[in-house]
Amino acid sequence: MVLSSATVLRAEETARLYTEAHGQQVATVEYRVSRTGADAAVISTGSDSTDLIRWHEGMGTYEWQMTDAKAGTALHGERTGDVIHVTGTLKNRKIERDVKVDAAPWYQVFGPLLEDLLPEGSRQEEFWVVDPDDLSAHKMQVKRAGTERITIRGSAVETFKIHFSPAGALSPFWGADFWYRQSDGTYVSSRLPENGGITVTTIEDPNQ
Repeated sequence: MVLSSATVLRAEETARLYTEAHGQQVATVEYRVSRTGADAAVISTGSDSTDLIRWHEGMGTYEWQMTDAKAGTALHGERTGDVIHVTGTLKNRKIERDVKVDAAPWYQVFGPLLEDLLPEGSRQEEFWVVDPDDLSAHKMQVKRAGTERITIRGSAVETFKIHFSPAGALSPFWGADFWYRQSDGTYVSSRLPENGGITVTTIEDPNQ
């Protein structure tokens, strides 16, 4: 048997379902994460929209695709250096725009890939997110906020808590909390203020 010097990279994929509730609106969202070496892809699929991001270790998101048929939006963004070039359709209008950022990573889909954004041992990091409603870029920060035992569908889950907020002076005025299972870092729940209310997302099978 002859062994090649080339390393064969195998893709690893996980898929988990979540219940997303905002007021009286309840939907099921699937997060699918695949990894190949230093690269990862996340697909978030809800009732009306789909987000796809491609991520490279040490760099962050380098490509984003987002479709929302109900809103008339289909976007494609690619990062080169400190510019995110976005093309497509936004609310039924053709667009092409350069969104300027700095060297901080781009983290477009909240929840998955937390261990890539905030590696173990890191207390706090800054990152960029692009608002799909108007393509404005917002500098955000993410920090560890201790450990907590929470109950999901009758099961007690030992978690670590992560707090997201705007970077800088706006930090006290908006914040979102996410919980991850201590044993393996799986995203299990979150509370995210948006659209005049709170969106609560919870994993459907806390033991998965």
